[in-house]
Amino acid sequence: SAILIIRNLQTIPVFGQNFFEYVLEFIRDVSKTQIGEEYGPWVPFIGTLFLFIFVSNWSGALLPWKIIQLPHGELAAPTNDINTTVALALLTSIAYF
Repeated sequence: SAILIIRNLQTIPVFGQNFFEYVLEFIRDVSKTQIGEEYGPWVPFIGTLFLFIFVSNWSGALLPWKIIQLPHGELAAPTNDINTTVALALLTSIAYF
């Protein structure tokens, strides 16, 4: 879907292009505020982390798992598990050092 939205970039952005530019600018500004002037190489990594955590949290909140009878813990949000938190922390530490 992103390819369909950005394939015809314009000087005055339309809805889809405007949304993607807003998200990219948000991630770039957060990176610059937290890291400093050397933020450039970190923007894709931080954007990927942001997208993964955002989608993971909302997947647990939006899907109606109460309708389907499942064992406790099945199909929960990935960020509900401590292993996901540890893996993200390790990836960030390895990327930094």
